[in-house]
Amino acid sequence: MIVPTDSNFAFNVLVEVGKLRFNQNRQVAEIQLILLEKHAIKISTSEVEVLINNFLFYLTAVHQQNYDLIKQYIEKQGGYILHLDATCQGDSPKLVSSIDPISGFVLYSAKLKSENKEDLIGFLKEIKNRLGVPLVVVSDMAKAIKSAVKSVFGNIAHYICHFHFLQAIGLTLFDNECSALRKALSKAAVAGNLKALRGKMSNKFDEIPISEIETFLEKPHEFGKTLMASQLAVYYLILWILDYGSNADGYGFPFDHRHLNFYNRLITAYSLIKEVIPFYSIKNKNRNIIWKLYHEIKEIVENS
Repeated sequence: MIVPTDSNFAFNVLVEVGKLRFNQNRQVAEIQLILLEKHAIKISTSEVEVLINNFLFYLTAVHQQNYDLIKQYIEKQGGYILHLDATCQGDSPKLVSSIDPISGFVLYSAKLKSENKEDLIGFLKEIKNRLGVPLVVVSDMAKAIKSAVKSVFGNIAHYICHFHFLQAIGLTLFDNECSALRKALSKAAVAGNLKALRGKMSNKFDEIPISEIETFLEKPHEFGKTLMASQLAVYYLILWILDYGSNADGYGFPFDHRHLNFYNRLITAYSLIKEVIPFYSIKNKNRNIIWKLYHEIKEIVENS
């Protein structure tokens, strides 16, 4: 094993951390736990963060040192398609990236002050110097990109990205409805109330052996109408409602409808509770637990 200078961890650990973070989208705390359980490596969260940053540094360095190999590969495949996209958070600089969908290579990325024509021209010239002229360009419908592409590559074929095209159409079709639903959910404060209820209930399970909880999840019918059965059923129903984000594919609105997914889960939970309530007497404590959840979601489901 080779250990980088001024590091306590070998390169293979650094690579594993990078793969966990960027291939599997693991969070820092998850990576820390995986390294401990699978590899018996004790590491702090701050050290994990350092390894993540170092992984990006080394990966970037390897990529930049091998542009000649990348260019040779692209020439063998008959050229490359230049697919451009940019992202940012708030007023921060734009992260502009370019990929070749044929080879799957990230061609070049850089942070620009803005997506104006002048900044984009410099970005495109760098790609041209490194890899030559692309076969075609694919991007969103921004006028600055269109103008910059023409300035650098002349009258090259320039196509609209299907994703951005459909995204623009989806925003036109669904933005009003999505905004109305988002405001209604926000006004009702359902998510916040459910999270608060989840927090209160989780404390009740500290003294329950994990084996009993696992048995309940596998064979809930064996617990009947016991108080613990009702508490666990409500608790895990709340967890399921709040996990509405798992229905999304990660493409964002309008492809993913997070608020609609949340609302649909509320409707499903509401229907389940209405079916269960008649089986409990009014004086039954178990019903009171279920009743709390019922009232938390009743108004938003019935009035929206």
